[in-house]
Amino acid sequence: MNGAQFIAEILRKEGVDKVFGQCGHTNYALIDALQKVGIDFVSFRHEQMAAHAADGYFRASHRLAVVLVHLSPGLTNALTGVVTAAADCTPMLVISGNTPSYHHPRDAHQCIRFHSDASQGDIYRPVCKRVWRVDDARHLPDVMSRALNTAQTGRPGAVLVDVPMDVLAQPVDGVVPDPAVRRAGHARPPADEAAIEQAAKLLVSAKRPVIFAGGGVLLAEAWQELRDLAELLQIPVATSLMGKGAFPEDHPLSVGVTGIWGTKVANETTREADVILAVGTGFAEADCSSWRVEHTFAIPPTRLIQIDLDPQEIGKIYPADVGIVADARRSLRQLVDAIRDQRDQAPDPAERLALLAERKARWQAELDQSQLDDGVPIHPARVLRELRSIAPPDAVFVTDVGWNKNGAGQQLPSRQPMTFITSGGMATMGFSPAAAIGAKLARPDRKVLGLVGDGGFTSVLGAVATAVELDVAVVWVLFNNYCFSTITCMGETYFANRYGTEFRRRDGSPYNPDFQGLARAFGIDGYLVTEPDQLAPVLKEALGRDRCALVEVRTRGDVPMPRTGYWDIAEILSAGSGT
Repeated sequence: MNGAQFIAEILRKEGVDKVFGQCGHTNYALIDALQKVGIDFVSFRHEQMAAHAADGYFRASHRLAVVLVHLSPGLTNALTGVVTAAADCTPMLVISGNTPSYHHPRDAHQCIRFHSDASQGDIYRPVCKRVWRVDDARHLPDVMSRALNTAQTGRPGAVLVDVPMDVLAQPVDGVVPDPAVRRAGHARPPADEAAIEQAAKLLVSAKRPVIFAGGGVLLAEAWQELRDLAELLQIPVATSLMGKGAFPEDHPLSVGVTGIWGTKVANETTREADVILAVGTGFAEADCSSWRVEHTFAIPPTRLIQIDLDPQEIGKIYPADVGIVADARRSLRQLVDAIRDQRDQAPDPAERLALLAERKARWQAELDQSQLDDGVPIHPARVLRELRSIAPPDAVFVTDVGWNKNGAGQQLPSRQPMTFITSGGMATMGFSPAAAIGAKLARPDRKVLGLVGDGGFTSVLGAVATAVELDVAVVWVLFNNYCFSTITCMGETYFANRYGTEFRRRDGSPYNPDFQGLARAFGIDGYLVTEPDQLAPVLKEALGRDRCALVEVRTRGDVPMPRTGYWDIAEILSAGSGT
């Protein structure tokens, strides 16, 4: 077989059934080979969208994300999507075509060679776990096996395999190996028993314990073990934004997401904790209120038990009394087993649970003021409340940025794992439309809703064309406020200025394309909602028809997200504006 056929076969053996990307002359041999082995090539009109779709596909299914792109502009177009995936620990294999290897010393068509020959892969070095350029097809068996291993083990992430187009045509001898035999068969390391005993003792003796669950809990599929532990000792559970859904947010012990745009309940509860068990989290800035101890995590004096698969995360931000390098699922199960016979020694949780219930009721009463707002344009919090009441419990929400991301994290409860997908580390505008397509391809049995602003949606309109071609029944809920609302509110607050943040014609009148006309042009269902009481019936109809749809909601662009935590950019902006 040739190089292209080898790559297709090893992907098939890996269990890959979909590859996302765009065609070009340097990668078409592999596209042809994929079709012949029964792997779907999901073609997008832009490579960034293909990478976001592959990312969404993984997050909804935990099946490997694979992206195939053309050289140079194809690879650079995909970069934003790849770094978005890498920042959130999505295992992603990126394969790129390149100029023929025998032309590397020359100025070949579309070749990147400004500082070294055929060096396009160097652009990916800061964002990938590993980058390979394969100049001889004889190396493909080793490189492909290593790439599949590296992307999916340890801390998952992105890898790049850069293949000159002539290498795809070169012969590869031998049998295609089973990639599973080239990586650890038992990739879930347990925790050290002494560390588990120490952690169990701390948790059992704590008067105000809290569990803080990050995205690592979802990656390890440890949600049942997390729930068992929380219920065993009646411990409140907070999550990072990336960990949202790891614990059901309609559970009495759930306090929601922490940090800048977290819930008041989460920030108050974590700040007052005497012991925190943190699992699978890097303590990112947004989750930790810029690490100010007076707002979210007061570590120390709060004592920290930290569990993570990546040893570099232990103690990186906060000192850990007990640091455990282990798989989240196995270590949580070990903790449950260690604590089960000791739970009678734990302090009575009645007082802290009563306080928790009181705080949750007070927080919901505060949210009701905006979530029940009857004004026009519609308050974005009202949209989130209606979505919560209409969507089924297993619906998958894929958010973009702004109110539809931070607001959804704060005010749209996730009741099942892997039903909240967002761009956490990069907060990439334009993520939702294509990522929702990937999520729907992964979970055709679920309702998938893409929440997106008008700015984000118009930046990646081509995703709609792919959804129509694939007959993918995604429902996009478009928050149309004629501006980049988060920055509009920031500019107004700190500079008394909205310059550069609003969508306006030269005469000052608001401008956006006719989204209903666009829906008709693309051939999808279109709905326009201008009154709050229209939300429920329109959402029910759009979700009930099982067709690709755009629900355009005219929302306010002048209401900032409720900031219950802290972000130190406020100090910088205040200083810069003289306020």
